[in-house]
Amino acid sequence: MPNQSSPSVNFEHNTEHEIAMLRERNSLLNILSEFAIALLRLRTREEVLWYTANEVVGQMGFDDCVIYLWDIPTQTLIQQSAFGHKISEQGSVNNALTLRLGEGIVGRAALTRETIVINDLSIEPSYVMDMQQAGSELAIPIIHSDQLIGVIDSENLAKNFYTAEHIKILTAVTSMVAAKLAQADLIHQLESSISELEYAKKLQSVLFNIAALTYEDENFFKVYEKIHHLIAELLYAKSFFVAVYNEETRRIEFPYFIDERHPELAADIGPVDIEMRGMSAWVIFNNTSLLLSREEVLARANRGDFEILGTIAESWLGVPIHAGDDLKGALVVQTYSPLVSYLEKDRELLSYVSRHVSNLLKRKVTEKKLQHLALHDPLTGLANRSLFLDRVSHALKKQERQENRMCAVLYMDVDLFKTVNDRYGHAVGDALLNKFAALLTQQTRQLDTVARLGGDEFALFLEDIEQHDTAIQLAERIILALQQPIAANEALITCSTSIGIAFINDTSISATEIIRRADTAMYQAKAAGRGNYQLYDPLLDRANVRDLVLGEEIHTALAEQQFVLHYQPVIDVATGVAVGFEALIRWQHPERSWIAPNEFIDYAEKHRLIEKIDRYVLRRALQQMCAWRASTGMSPKVSVNISGRHFASAEFINTVLSLLEEFEVPPNTLGIEITERAVIDKFAIAQNNIQILQKHHIRVLLDDFGTGYSSLNYLHQLTLDVLKIDRTFVRGSRGNQQDNPIINSIVALAAAMNLTVVAEGVETEDELKVLQAAGCDLCQGYYFSKALPADQAIQYFLEHQTLVVGA
Repeated sequence: MPNQSSPSVNFEHNTEHEIAMLRERNSLLNILSEFAIALLRLRTREEVLWYTANEVVGQMGFDDCVIYLWDIPTQTLIQQSAFGHKISEQGSVNNALTLRLGEGIVGRAALTRETIVINDLSIEPSYVMDMQQAGSELAIPIIHSDQLIGVIDSENLAKNFYTAEHIKILTAVTSMVAAKLAQADLIHQLESSISELEYAKKLQSVLFNIAALTYEDENFFKVYEKIHHLIAELLYAKSFFVAVYNEETRRIEFPYFIDERHPELAADIGPVDIEMRGMSAWVIFNNTSLLLSREEVLARANRGDFEILGTIAESWLGVPIHAGDDLKGALVVQTYSPLVSYLEKDRELLSYVSRHVSNLLKRKVTEKKLQHLALHDPLTGLANRSLFLDRVSHALKKQERQENRMCAVLYMDVDLFKTVNDRYGHAVGDALLNKFAALLTQQTRQLDTVARLGGDEFALFLEDIEQHDTAIQLAERIILALQQPIAANEALITCSTSIGIAFINDTSISATEIIRRADTAMYQAKAAGRGNYQLYDPLLDRANVRDLVLGEEIHTALAEQQFVLHYQPVIDVATGVAVGFEALIRWQHPERSWIAPNEFIDYAEKHRLIEKIDRYVLRRALQQMCAWRASTGMSPKVSVNISGRHFASAEFINTVLSLLEEFEVPPNTLGIEITERAVIDKFAIAQNNIQILQKHHIRVLLDDFGTGYSSLNYLHQLTLDVLKIDRTFVRGSRGNQQDNPIINSIVALAAAMNLTVVAEGVETEDELKVLQAAGCDLCQGYYFSKALPADQAIQYFLEHQTLVVGA
C-alpha cells in the first residue's frame, strides 16, 4: 500500500501555505497603501516614475521593472524609469529602449490596452530581449481618461513567476500612477502657462521700457546702460557689450563694455578692434547672430572665421543691431561659468529684443541728427548762431564764478564774397565757404567754437586764453593762411578776410553785445582796407552811425523806388512746365550797385521798417501781375514773402484785400509766404490770419520748412496750402529714395495733409531726379532759372507752358 500522509499533516501544510499567502497579500496591500499615501507628496512626473519603479515594484520581489511613456510626437514608447539592471543611478536609464506601437510584449499591451502576462518567454515569438534573457514578463498599460500614457513592464528570470495577486496589486498601482501622472502633467502645464505668462509680462515690460528710452534726454552711454539692465531681467548678462562700427575710423568700438572678469574697468572705455576681425565684427558685417560654446569658438577661430580677442568665454551670444546707415553694431552677452550655457531660445529672445533696440537707436540717431541740424550750419557743419550764443552765454556765467578767466570773440567774413558768387555761381561760393570753414577749424584749438553766423559771416569763440596775444596771433595766422589761393570746385580763388576782435572783460554785458562789438570791430577792419584785424574800440564804435545812415537810405529807396522785384520761376517737377513765380526784392543802390536783401532786411525788421517794405513789395507785385494779365491774357501765380511782424499785425489782412481790389487781380493767383518764426511768435494771430486769407482764396505758403523750431507740433493745427522745402535739404541730394530720408519724409507728410510741396534751390539734374522720385510737386532754382526781371520772367513763363521732355 502506498504511504499516505496523515490528515493532520496535510492540514498543517495547507495552513502554513494559506498563512504565507496571507502574509504576502498583506505585504502587497501594505505596499499599495504606502504608495497611495506617498502619491500625495509626489509632485513631478520624474518623482512618480522613480518611486513607482524602485519603492513599489522593487518591494514586490520582481527582478526588474521598466516604465515606458508614450511619446506623441514620435509615436513611440520610450523607457523613462527603471528598477534593477536597467538603472545605475536615480534619474537615468541605461541604454534606453524605444518601441513602436505593437512591437514586443510592451508594444502589444499599449496597442491592445490590456494586461499581458507571459509565463514562458522562451516560446514567445514577440519577445524583445532588452539586456538579458528573462523567464516571464508582465506588461500593464497606463491608461487615464481613455488616453494612453505608457506601460509598466516587469521581467523575471523565473518562469511562471507572476501570480494573480501580483497582477491585481500592480494593476491597482498602475491605475494610481495613471491618475497621478495625469495630475502631474496638468500641474506642469499650469506652472508652464503661469511661467510663460509671467515671462511674457516681463518681456512686454522690458520692450516698453526700451521704447520709453526714446523720450529720455540722455546720451548713448546711458541708453546702453539701461538696455543692459533691461536685458539682464531676461537672461544671464553679467558680461554685456555693445559693439559699434565707426565708419570714419573704420574700426569696431565698444562704447559700452561690462566684463565680469574685469569689474575694475570703466564701462565707457571698452576695447577697440582695429582690424575688425573679432567675433563682434563677424556679427556686424554678416548681419547674423552667433551662438557658440567654448569648443565652437575655438573651432571657428581655427577655421579662420574670426580672431579671439581676450579671454575665451564658456558660452558666447551676439546679435546684430542695425539703426540705418548711421549705426551698425551688435549686442553681446557672454559667460565664463560652465554652469551657464546660452540656448537657441536665448538667441531668439536677444534677436527679438535687438530689433526693438535697433528701432530705439534709429530714433535716437534721428533725434541727434535733428538736434545737430538745429544747432549747426547745414552747409559747413559748424555751430550756428544759436549754438554760438549759447556757448558765449555759458562762458559768461562761468566767468562770474571764477576770476582771471579771459575769453575772446573773433568776427569775420570773406571779403568781396558777393563778387565770387556773381562771377562763379553759388556752387563755387558754397565750396569756398566750406574751405574757409575748414581753414578756421584747422587754426583753432579743440576747445574753441567755430561758427557760421549766416552768409559769409563766421565767428570764433576762444575760451580760457591766458593773454590778448592768443587771439591776435590767431587772427594773424588766419590772414596769413588766406594768402594762398583756395581751390573751390574748378575755380582757384584768392580771397581775404577782415577780422574784428572783442575781449570779454565785463560779465554784466550780454553775449549778443559781445558779438556785436566783434562785428563792429570787423567793420572797422574793412574800413581800414580789408584783409586785416582790428580790436574793438568803443571810441570808434560806428555801429549806431552806420545804422542811422542805413535807415535814411532805406527811406530814400522806398521813396525813389530803388527797390525792384525779380521773379524766380516755379516749375512743375514732373513736366517742366512753369506755373508761376516767387517775387524777390532787390535794391539797386545809386552808388553801391546791387545790395542783397540780407544786408538790409535784418535792420529793417529791427527798426520797424519791414512793414513799409512789405507793402511796397505787395503793391509792386500785384501791379506787375495786373500788367502781365493785360498784355498776355495770362495770370501766373506769384508768391510774396511777408515778415512775421507784418503778418501778425492788425492791418495786414486789410492791406492785402484792398490791393487785390485796386489792381483787380484774381485772389487765387496771389500767395503769401511766411516763415515758421512768423507762425510761432504769435500763433493765435497767425492762425486766424491764415484762415481769413484762405477764406478769400489767397494761398498761404510756409517757407524754409524744416529749418525752424517745432514744425510738427503746430503744422497739423494750421490750414496751409504749400510747404517749401529749404534748399539746405535739397543741396547735394542724389541717389535713390533711401539716400534722402528728410526730403521723402517732408513730401510724404505734405501728401498726408493734402499740401503742395515746393523745393527751393534746385541747381543740378541729380537734385531734380531725387525730387521727381520723391513725388515732389513743384521746385525752383538755378537749374531752371535765376530770379529774372519782370519782362524776362513773363517771356520765360510763356516759353515754358508745354511739357519739357526730360525736365
